[in-house]
Amino acid sequence: MPTIREGFLTSEGMLKVLTWAQDGGVDANGLQHLLIDRAPRPVPMAHSPATGAGLVTNGALGVDVIRLGAGEGFSPHTHPGDHLLIVIAGQGTMSYDGVIYPTRAGQVYMVEGSVPHAVSAITDHVILAVGNPHRAVGDPERATLVEYQEVLSRSEELHCMVCDRRGRTTQLCARCPAQRWPEVDAEVTINDAPRKQ
Repeated sequence: MPTIREGFLTSEGMLKVLTWAQDGGVDANGLQHLLIDRAPRPVPMAHSPATGAGLVTNGALGVDVIRLGAGEGFSPHTHPGDHLLIVIAGQGTMSYDGVIYPTRAGQVYMVEGSVPHAVSAITDHVILAVGNPHRAVGDPERATLVEYQEVLSRSEELHCMVCDRRGRTTQLCARCPAQRWPEVDAEVTINDAPRKQ
């Protein structure tokens, strides 16, 4: 019987295989469908209204499924290490270095752990989070909260790629995650070019 390596094999010596979505089959066009549960997960996450569930870890590298309800979000924070965020359901935003990026199912993005960032949900939003070093879903040391100003650009402005507004405000648009954060000031500029939503 093979040696059991922490996180890689089951107690029976078999490779750990976990299911995070249901197979929805292949349609007539050859497209694979996955059925993603958008309901809350069992473990409350520290510092946020999000819930999650641990999938697999070897103590260093790990992956979890995280769910944010529509209108919820993580306050600006950092992590002990870098991570990949794989959006598997819904729409949301990622605030990073003064820009609010729209995110949607089917996208993946890498975030430097030391750079302040925030994630918010426009609709119920489900993400696979791959981190190294891995911290458990409910671990308060998974994220360190930072001041709102730390996600602003060097000019202390935000640029929302959802509504295409720029300003020194936390009230850019109804979809912007910044609306939950403490007010900086009320100055907003709106670009002339219309933006598809």
